[in-house]
Amino acid sequence: MTEPATTTSAAATAGGIMIAGLATGLPAELIFPAFVGALWSLRTATEGSAIARVTQVLIGTLAAAWMAMPVTLAAASFVPEAASISPDILRYPVAFALGWGGLSILLDRIGRLMGGPR
Repeated sequence: MTEPATTTSAAATAGGIMIAGLATGLPAELIFPAFVGALWSLRTATEGSAIARVTQVLIGTLAAAWMAMPVTLAAASFVPEAASISPDILRYPVAFALGWGGLSILLDRIGRLMGGPR
């Protein structure tokens, strides 16, 4: 059985992310894959407080949803095979990958720059 506090905080985080994303003009269909990617990256993250984890997911989700479309359009110029795929279809896996990679890779590098464990 899950802990009630965990379920409540997860629901509050998901609702807050959707409201924040829509208020900033992000496409709603990109928020969910970015959110799932950010949650997936918490599996490899170090343990932290609940506030730290919620903040990581919030920042990862909003950043991934914001960057998904420009990265999708840029992929056509870097990878010739991506030019044959419609950007409307490619943006969902890109949002997931940015949500996952943004937290699991970027936060690790930022921690190292700030003097964390190497």
